[in-house]
Amino acid sequence: MNTLIKAIVLSVSASVMAASAFAAPQDNHNQPKQVNQHKKQPVVQKAQAQKHIVKPSSDWKAGQFIPSQYRKGYSLDHNKYIKLTKPAKNQQWVKVNNDYVLINTVNHQIVKIMKG
Repeated sequence: MNTLIKAIVLSVSASVMAASAFAAPQDNHNQPKQVNQHKKQPVVQKAQAQKHIVKPSSDWKAGQFIPSQYRKGYSLDHNKYIKLTKPAKNQQWVKVNNDYVLINTVNHQIVKIMKG
């Protein structure tokens, strides 16, 4: 039974990969190149779009999962901050911008958010 399932999975994945290869655009060097008539977006708008500042106190809620880039490297020692309570077992305070976020270190779920 296990071998049958493996065979089915392999054949389906091979079919998907073959279909994507057929759907890939083909370069035809004999045809003249088409001119792209779309206007380019100004550089200022692109830079503004990339500078999205995360605001945990307004963007995140307790119960949500914290994005992976904020899980490590931002950890805090609660003793150095008066308003931070001692985290329970498997919990950790992290600082994101000027906000303090208490997360569960096992499932990476937000427990509490305090504005900085």
